[in-house]
Amino acid sequence: MGKHAIAVNSNKSFGREFLSYLIVIIFAVVISVVFRIFFFEPFVVPTPSMEPTLMVNDKVIVNKFSYKYFGIKRGDIITFHSPVTQGKDLVKRAIAFEGETIKLGTDGIIYINGKPIDKDYYTNESPPKYTGQVFKVGKNEIFVMGDNRNDSYDSRYFGPIEKTEVFGKVVMIYWPPSRIKLIKN
Repeated sequence: MGKHAIAVNSNKSFGREFLSYLIVIIFAVVISVVFRIFFFEPFVVPTPSMEPTLMVNDKVIVNKFSYKYFGIKRGDIITFHSPVTQGKDLVKRAIAFEGETIKLGTDGIIYINGKPIDKDYYTNESPPKYTGQVFKVGKNEIFVMGDNRNDSYDSRYFGPIEKTEVFGKVVMIYWPPSRIKLIKN
């Protein structure tokens, strides 16, 4: 009978240990899902519109938390749901905000409310090809553009985006290893 008692205790011990590991695993999964839903999410850059800042297939971390509490600033690289293609997400730079008038000068300069933009982020040697378009950014809207201006499908074509479509701000490139860096404006 003594041997039987030891076997029962051993099975109870194994069952408790298994249950404790299972609880830890479930807890870790729940924490990681909550973390991804509310705080940070990986994102793959889908187009060349942000080159050379972000390259096609760069894997980035999107902060889904800070922009909700600290807002989006001019020059932030944001991710949003495409206003044109259902189920597609895009990444662009925030250029102008509610109430602002943006003019894309034929001289290659962006004017906001009649003044040249402080920092353009455009890095190509030749000036971007603008046609003098003027946009008025409406209530709760953001005008976005890619850094690769001559190869970017952005607000010049689909208009300003709704703030509600923004789901995060790009904060870091984490892949490929040669491009790992924090993204600063």
